Amino acid sequence: MKYNIPYSQEIISVDIPEGQVDFIGDISETTELSHWKDVLLKQLDKPTFGPALDKFITEKQRILILVEDNTRHTPVKDILPVLCQYLAGRGCTYDQIEILIAPGTHRQMTSGELLEKLGQWVFDHNIKISQHDSMNEQELVQLDDVYAGDVKIPVFVNKRVTDADLIIGIGNIIPHPNAGYSGGAKILDPGCCGASTISATHTAAALMGYLPLGIAENACRNSMEKVAASVGLDFIINVVLNHKNEVIDVVTGDFIKAHRAGAEKAKKAYGVPIKEPVDILIACSAPYDIDYWQCEKALIAGYFAVKPGGIIIFPAPCIEGLAHNHDDLLHWLALDSKEISRQIQNILSGKAEGDLVAAGIALGASMVREKADIYIYSTGLTDNEISKMRYTRFQNIQAAIDTALGVRPNARIGILPRGGDCLPYVSC
Repeated sequence: MKYNIPYSQEIISVDIPEGQVDFIGDISETTELSHWKDVLLKQLDKPTFGPALDKFITEKQRILILVEDNTRHTPVKDILPVLCQYLAGRGCTYDQIEILIAPGTHRQMTSGELLEKLGQWVFDHNIKISQHDSMNEQELVQLDDVYAGDVKIPVFVNKRVTDADLIIGIGNIIPHPNAGYSGGAKILDPGCCGASTISATHTAAALMGYLPLGIAENACRNSMEKVAASVGLDFIINVVLNHKNEVIDVVTGDFIKAHRAGAEKAKKAYGVPIKEPVDILIACSAPYDIDYWQCEKALIAGYFAVKPGGIIIFPAPCIEGLAHNHDDLLHWLALDSKEISRQIQNILSGKAEGDLVAAGIALGASMVREKADIYIYSTGLTDNEISKMRYTRFQNIQAAIDTALGVRPNARIGILPRGGDCLPYVSC
């Protein structure tokens, strides 16, 4: 039978024996929230949790709005006019407002990407726009350390954040492989922090010993929230999107309590119930396929839907290659989980140096690889990169499927068309 597999902007048709397919893990259909911008406006005065936004507004204050980069799908260009006009209606001027792109360690956005993300309205009203650079130490301010369990988190944050009187974070909430869910405090840490803070945050995630996808309370999330509290993240605007990137819910206010309310909505929106893990799983990286750093999210989702000793078929375009700003990611991806953990401990104890952010990302991949063989189809990665990752490369998805069925002819098969943001779980 023909099955459709998303790959970048394409839909690739493949042949799979119909009687062997246990599930196609489509995300449930959910309806767009009617007049959601009107709902957002009301929730600025009556937040999900915490005081109304106007309680934070004072005369002549510096207002900083934190927004994500182009690897996320929050409708920022629709939210910003509502928010900025609200602020203007309460005595603020547009020159008091600054927008800070919060990319963590991702690359800087181009002018075209900024226009697409922020919208023409922001440029027409001459609102100041800046981009955070985690490697630019001259832009960072050091605050007191915080701790996530035994992991010390040195807090280095963009000085625009510490100089601001009112900090508002905008984002969306979906299942996330390290933080449990995106959104909330994540816009600040790692979004606006220095490399050492981001490294320590990812280390807290890596040393948990499990993958926290869909688990709201975890060490990584806890460390992010401690950093956000120490900096003073005043108010969040988070949306929950459906698989069509339509807004299905809005949460506002307190960056912890409002976030948890949104996480419950996201769990229902992105949850994919399965009867049991399968022998062969096709885990598509859609809709996060800009580079391997983003594509790996599908592998983490696949971990929860494949049997030990199974095979994951991984269509991963990796349009911009392996990763930006993490030159030694490939070194880490070549190691097994025990060796990664050992080297992380050496770095933490001062015995060695290394990129802890890349180590944390690679540790997740190694845990998946140690559970299942990974067959990859990618037009964005080189043979050398794939070989070092210890994945098996195929020239097309059908060849990967045919080979997997040759190894396991009676396999039960599952498909995750949106492995990048779904949340597979075994239903009772």
